[in-house]
Formats: sequence, structure tokens, C-alpha cells
Amino acid sequence: MLLFNIAPRKMGASRLHRAAARARREELTSRLPALLGNRVLAGPFAGMALLENTSWRDGDFMPKLIGSYESNLREVLAQAIERSPATVINVGCAEGYCAVGLARLLPNVTVYAFDIAAEACAICTRAAEGNGVAERVVVGGRCTTEHLSRILEFPERILLVMDCEGAERELLDPAKVPGLAKCDIIVETHGSDITSDLEARFCPSHDFNQIAQGGRDPNEVPELRKLDESDRWLLVDEGRPESMMWLALWARTPSQ
Repeated sequence: MLLFNIAPRKMGASRLHRAAARARREELTSRLPALLGNRVLAGPFAGMALLENTSWRDGDFMPKLIGSYESNLREVLAQAIERSPATVINVGCAEGYCAVGLARLLPNVTVYAFDIAAEACAICTRAAEGNGVAERVVVGGRCTTEHLSRILEFPERILLVMDCEGAERELLDPAKVPGLAKCDIIVETHGSDITSDLEARFCPSHDFNQIAQGGRDPNEVPELRKLDESDRWLLVDEGRPESMMWLALWARTPSQ
């Protein structure tokens, strides 16, 4: 009975806290770019220009500007780049943070960027233009197994980076897309069942490792150290509903 009486008050306090945090984050997001500029400050995509436009919520604009966004992937991205992909596919490109960032890091590579949201595709296109890589970033809408099959006909090594809210189960199917067997893949998996399913599918052709959501350092950027600690942590908050998991799948088939 006691828990029944307390629960509504707790839920109300939680909603109030989230509303206050959201309002403060909006205030910081509107104010800080004028002081920090519009270029990513740290991480693998440091120096990339960001557009203020977003296609969903605030687009995690401040974590991206700071460079802390998905910082747990820095090591696997570096490993993927060292493997010298000739082509990159980014499914779930959103505003182009990863697609444009990889195009800048791999100056001889074409990046195929897909997203189901038309607004996201438009922003990604403008981001590529603003960073001088528009001729190498090909933006499309919904990605299908047919799209993947056509691109994976290329003989060179291909890197596939995917964050598509569960559609990875359908798209990452070697039975439908045999070319995936020679493709390096970094995918955010939405559910433990999907993770185990993908590991079983790719065990014959890939080595893999799981990457858990990790900590983010709000003190990495010196310009932020003058802010209150609560503000610094709020700026690197990605608002995820639970701790997320990624898979890095490394093709054993050598590039041609």
C-alpha cells in the first residue's frame, strides 16, 4: 500500500525533473554555439561543421558539437578506417554526423547515406555541401536489401554503419544479401534478441565484438569547464531509454 501511494508522487517528480532538464538543455543549446562555434570540438570528427537544423528532437546537437556523441565507438571507427574501406554505407544517417564525418576522414571514399526521414536526407545533403564533400556523399531515402546488394557488388572492402531502430534484423541478412559476408559492419542493435540473432548469422564469416554504451567525458572540451557540473553532464546526455549495445563485425574475407 505504501508503494502504491508513493509511486504517483515519484512519477510526477520524475516528469518535472525531465521537463526542467529539457528546458535547461534547450537554453544551453541555443546559447553555447555562439561561444563555441559550429565545428565539432573533439573526437574523430573534430573540425566538421554542423548545421543547427535537426530532424528529430534536438538532434543531440550539443553532444555532437562537443564530440562526445557515441564516444564508445571511437576505437572501432578507428579500426574500421585502418582497414581502408573503398566505400561506406550509412543506414540511418539522420543529419549526416557519421556519413559526412567519415567522408571527411576518408577522402577517396564514396559514402552512401540512407534515412527514412525526408528532412534528415535534406539536412544531410546540406551538411555534405557545407563540409565540401557533397560530390562523395550520395543521399537516399529508405534502404532496402536490394540497395545493399547493388552497392555490395563492388569488389573492394566496404564499411557499413547502421542505426535504424530495429530494421537491422531485416537488412543484415546474409541469406538475402550475400555480399554482407565481405563487409565490415558497425551496428547499433535494438534488443538483446537482435544482438544474438546477428551474431549467429555472421559467425561463419565475421569476427565480432560487442560494444556497450560507455561513459562520456564532459570535461574533455576545456571551453566547457567553466559551466556548472550539472550543465556539463546535461550537455553530453544522449537521452537513451536504456543502456544500448553495438556490434562490430569484421569480415574475414580479404579485400580484393
